[in-house]
Amino acid sequence: MSTPTASVVICTFNRLRMLQDAVESCLANATSRGVAFEVVIADNSPSGHARAFANGLIAAGRVVRWVHASPPNISVARNAGLHAASAELVAFMDDDLVLEPGWLDHLLDTLERSGADVAVGPVRPRFAEGSAPDWDPQGSRFTRVLPAPSGTHLVAGGPNRTRNFAISTASSLWRRSTCFTDDAPFDPAFGASGGEDLDLFLRLERRGRRFVWCAEATVWETIPAGRTTLRYQALRAYSGAQVYTAAAVRHAVRPGRSAADIMGRGAIQAVAGAGALLLTGLTGRQRFVRHLLGTASAAGKLFWWRKIPLYHVEKAPQT
Repeated sequence: MSTPTASVVICTFNRLRMLQDAVESCLANATSRGVAFEVVIADNSPSGHARAFANGLIAAGRVVRWVHASPPNISVARNAGLHAASAELVAFMDDDLVLEPGWLDHLLDTLERSGADVAVGPVRPRFAEGSAPDWDPQGSRFTRVLPAPSGTHLVAGGPNRTRNFAISTASSLWRRSTCFTDDAPFDPAFGASGGEDLDLFLRLERRGRRFVWCAEATVWETIPAGRTTLRYQALRAYSGAQVYTAAAVRHAVRPGRSAADIMGRGAIQAVAGAGALLLTGLTGRQRFVRHLLGTASAAGKLFWWRKIPLYHVEKAPQT
């Protein structure tokens, strides 16, 4: 095949079963109109666990590449996949996602119509246990959807940032020539904690790049049982606030002032959250959990400079 229209980069670490579903979903559903694309598997596991799977697809004539990315670090994996990609347009999806039909078509259309540099789509949950946890029966904490039409401008940082939406690479399409001009666009300093995508979005935003929403480019994320526990969610809330603060401070015009402002708001939120926990402990589980996770997030803003390695919490490999 000549140079494809798009390269779809999928980073993976010891989750072969999920990766197989993700790649097969991508090959089957990414385009409904025959857009030429390749799949690049960036294997971040020390053993190169996905190599045999990728080689089988290549032998069957599928347009798939495999690249070993070491050491284990999500930024290292993203950069390796990006450097191996051959197309001008680069899409990212995670190894725990499956695509709705026409996913790539919708991203391409939105990027072309808007003239933006990045298009980002919705992520909806698919719970491994069959249903959302009782403390979040609607699964809202696991859902990243913006109730807005395609082409809506997204703002990653600052006082005007898009509210109630975590911008990420999970379902996204990027212009290489305007977005990936640095040698290592994804910073390895965020590679164990996460937040490498927010850090890049904020850097690009300062350079005048534009991001838009693509409402039709839906992906479904598999949520293992371990990620629905309150312990894990509290840790994720704490870590998420840490990386948000670290990235925001790094890219602020006045970093010291930004740090003081975020930490000040975090202190107020932590005190208010602790008080709310005491008041709502007996009034309902869902309200209690909401305040618990909010308090964990506030604490993360206070202790942001020593990011916890959230991506290394789940170490057990899957066969």
